[in-house]
Amino acid sequence: MRPAILLKLGQAEPGHKGQSRIGGVPDLPLSVPWPKNSLLDRYLCFILQINFAELPTFPDNPLTKRGMLYLFADESENSAEQLVFYDGSEPLEAIHLSQDTRLITDCYDNLVAHRLEFELFPDIPRWATNDFERLCARLNLDELKLNDLGRTLSENSVGKLLGHVSGIGHDPREDAYIVREVNPEWLYNYEQRQALDMTRAQNWHNLLEVDSSSAVEVMFGDAGYLQVLIHREDLKRLDFSTVYVNLESS
Repeated sequence: MRPAILLKLGQAEPGHKGQSRIGGVPDLPLSVPWPKNSLLDRYLCFILQINFAELPTFPDNPLTKRGMLYLFADESENSAEQLVFYDGSEPLEAIHLSQDTRLITDCYDNLVAHRLEFELFPDIPRWATNDFERLCARLNLDELKLNDLGRTLSENSVGKLLGHVSGIGHDPREDAYIVREVNPEWLYNYEQRQALDMTRAQNWHNLLEVDSSSAVEVMFGDAGYLQVLIHREDLKRLDFSTVYVNLESS
């Protein structure tokens, strides 16, 4: 098991700057612009912001107690620009884009804003990852039952911080390793991938997972989730510049 933090929905509190929330508009410092896809000249879609000061404390927590983490959505599922970190040294302002602003997609136009609340919980390996398969084999566990247990531990949430990665079909840490450390053109080149030593993929960890939610009216693909993976050494330094953002969906 690994300590993780559930993201739970609370009541929206309009006008409360710096509060953790999903939906609505971001509270940004003047030094941090709203992220933009420079190639298409369109702005990314705001998904959520997390105030680190509101997170529960626990031993060996790699995250700071100061600053904000912002998640935006782009059509490029690998883009590190989708995650923005601010260290908390400036005042915040609610940023509203003008009505004629061109967003990268209209999939997240009308999210129902909610306050985000947090709860510490014990996370277990998730389907379909190498850790999950090894645990099932070692303890002779039924995969469906272990997967159901993981869902039960995190029920009534819209995602999590830290804990284990989740995968649909295969371990997403291998994708992060290929794209960020080997060759991004090999992402779907399974012949090349089979010749690689994938043990270094274990250095990639779950930073943030956000699930589809009917309450928020957010849908990632076909009821999937948006996942942010970070290299272990980058997490130690709180360097979010090379995270791997991955949309998992059936």
